[in-house]
Amino acid sequence: MKKFTIIPNETRDTGLVETRKVLEILREKQCEILMESDFSGMNFPGVAFAPLEEILEKADVAVVLGGDGTILRVAPLAAKTGIPILGINLGHLGFLAQIEKGNYGVFEDVFSGNYSIRNCMMLDCLVMEGDAALQKFTALNDVVVSGDGYARMIHVSASVNGTGIGDYSADGLIVATAVGSTAYSLSAGGAIMHPEMEAMMLTPICPHTLKARSMVIPASHQVEIVSKPPYRSSVLVMVDGKRQHVLGENQRIQVSRSKDVVKLLIPNQQNFFDVLRKKLSD
Repeated sequence: MKKFTIIPNETRDTGLVETRKVLEILREKQCEILMESDFSGMNFPGVAFAPLEEILEKADVAVVLGGDGTILRVAPLAAKTGIPILGINLGHLGFLAQIEKGNYGVFEDVFSGNYSIRNCMMLDCLVMEGDAALQKFTALNDVVVSGDGYARMIHVSASVNGTGIGDYSADGLIVATAVGSTAYSLSAGGAIMHPEMEAMMLTPICPHTLKARSMVIPASHQVEIVSKPPYRSSVLVMVDGKRQHVLGENQRIQVSRSKDVVKLLIPNQQNFFDVLRKKLSD
């Protein structure tokens, strides 16, 4: 790998100090380096600048410096181009990142080919009204329906491949990938799935019942969620943590496996269970 796209989060990397350390490593290896045009005036010698979509198409790997939110922003575009992501965690937990801040000796594994590529399943979320698809969103972590406001309960019905699985009076409902099982779903009481599993997890958020449980569904199935009366609140659709749509009364969402996958570059010295133990030890 000789062409690297560098995508920093200026909020996480104050003064772009860590970004400059990574750039120095890549320069020493005589790599071609690309960055977004927004950074063109910041004195990065030897770096080519172009729009994000273009630099993702031209490089061999995208190095993303920030938290999981930064990786989630890049993921849908990276999935379209097929470029693998190497994440450097400058945030809190950073389950999607493969390198911790300062542990840049891992780049030797990258240069020597001592790594693997993990293909991570994504979700397509369709907003439906009748037979028409009004909008489409793609998620790496999760699709969440919730009340549009603080502590607002919603009433929704969920089905899998057309068969009803239950009604939920809850703060919301999460449909997560295996990668996303360590995010919001985990906080809501869902199980942890190994990131290489191809499955979806349906997890209610603060359900007003003693019998609601998280459920694992095959990746080949389709989940449909519809709002039901009594309408205590508008139903908000969140995709990878971003507010995307408010469901109308005659609308529903369909969540299924996406044809796109996100590729994560995993140094061979890294083990998922070791990472899990370290991240959640406190």
